[in-house]
Amino acid sequence: MTRRGHFDLSGISPDRVADWVDAYLRGPGGNVPFADGLKLAPRHWEGPNLVAVGDLQRCCGPEPEMEYVMPPTSWTDRVSRLVSHLQSGGLVPPLIVNRQEGVLSVRDGNHRLAALQGLGVAEVWVLEWGGTFRHGDTDWNRSQTPIDP
Repeated sequence: MTRRGHFDLSGISPDRVADWVDAYLRGPGGNVPFADGLKLAPRHWEGPNLVAVGDLQRCCGPEPEMEYVMPPTSWTDRVSRLVSHLQSGGLVPPLIVNRQEGVLSVRDGNHRLAALQGLGVAEVWVLEWGGTFRHGDTDWNRSQTPIDP
């Protein structure tokens, strides 16, 4: 296992990021529709890269302006479980982000980001693709199921 801070980066090599992302989303990430959506267009992947938390923008959360709004109780419960997991020495996978017009949008890992921010973590590991994420390509977020760390 390759541990870097709170992150498990094992099995990720810069030349195989797309394969790792696909396997993660179809396996422990539990987000097959998102994995399918990523295959709709060619992607240029980079990573893992260490990025300042302040450079990331969540797309999911309880705030009404989020692209994917979650019920506050569900959001808080999941983030709290992740905080407990991390405090007990648990690891999380890197965040999956998309760079659009200079903005790094978190497309998978919004709960992980919130938990890490709650712990005061300043930098996180990300896997990044460039290009356009066309909202509506696939309804990946509605199919997400809670994942226990």
